[in-house]
Amino acid sequence: MSNLAVDIELAKIGVCVRIENAPDAVQALVQAIPGWPVTVQPAAGTLPDIYIYRDAEGLWQSWLDDPNEFDLPSPAAVACSLVGELIGRRLEAEPTLLGVHCGSVEINGTLVLFPESSKAGKSTLTVAFAAAGYRVFGDDVLGLTAEGVGVAMGVAPRLRMPVPDSFSAEFVAYAERHAGPEDECYRFVIPANNGLARFDESCPVGAIVLLERDAQVIDPEVVKLAPGEGLLQLLCQNFAASDTPNEELFERLLPLMQRVPCLLLRYSEPLAAVRYLAKVIDNPDLQSISGASLLSHAPVSVANLTLFDHADVWAIANGVSVYSLGDELFLVHPSSGAIHRLNASGKVVWQLLQHEPLSGHALSEVIAVYFNAP
Repeated sequence: MSNLAVDIELAKIGVCVRIENAPDAVQALVQAIPGWPVTVQPAAGTLPDIYIYRDAEGLWQSWLDDPNEFDLPSPAAVACSLVGELIGRRLEAEPTLLGVHCGSVEINGTLVLFPESSKAGKSTLTVAFAAAGYRVFGDDVLGLTAEGVGVAMGVAPRLRMPVPDSFSAEFVAYAERHAGPEDECYRFVIPANNGLARFDESCPVGAIVLLERDAQVIDPEVVKLAPGEGLLQLLCQNFAASDTPNEELFERLLPLMQRVPCLLLRYSEPLAAVRYLAKVIDNPDLQSISGASLLSHAPVSVANLTLFDHADVWAIANGVSVYSLGDELFLVHPSSGAIHRLNASGKVVWQLLQHEPLSGHALSEVIAVYFNAP
């Protein structure tokens, strides 16, 4: 059986996977990473710590240091599982890169990023951009340098299957024409020619776009948001090690959000959406303006609120780092890792407390005057 076992070697991370008795899984993996230099060679030497094999019961994935293993229903599922593992290892091999969960496409020489948001369609939009003729840097993970430059992983985007009937015939035809490995859950879509950025190819980030998919939307709309919205999304969607201080992440991402716009794309049909977004990127005057926050908060019971005496005197805590972004302030408490986002009211309070401690009564009166409230 040794002639049926191969080792997979990838740029930056070396020999990393052994696949036994599953040539279709090897083919699926290679097709799914067309931009990532890969070498398939006869298995030899020490067993890599990721191991895929097929037996009479199907395909299985295991790890050298873990007795557990799990079954994979198809070669496409093998590719999906391995891609996630291998991207993580590629980022570990280059600690200067921050891995961000996002879709990324090139428009006019800069990258537009779509941070991960539950079922908002970042992968679908990435494929739609490919169908519209734009270059894809990735649909799931992008490396980000300290200077705010995106670095491609060389992995093809994938669609959740089945493709909805509401998508345009042009989109569906493209996804079928460029279909790679697939099963009933996912399909990799392989952009043609130079449509997928090669492994390690880089491009500066030009915009952050948050997504809102709504079947009731007839025409796509792009809304300009406060930069703090994009900053919070990037803080939440990164591969940084759990012991990386929030302050360090904040200082890394803040300069990016100080120079690039943060937008919201509302849409229903992906191909129409990407064409309109590209038009807006070219012509910022088409953007609507919104000061609303996108963050959804669960209702808080009045019974759970902590009451305080307005006569209590408030003062700023020691050791808090303060960052300004647009009209907002962000406070980072290094010892706890807590991040607080202050809107206009909170910003006024913080600025007042920087001068002297104040009671709740005094703060209320000053804020009321500041905002011309009764």
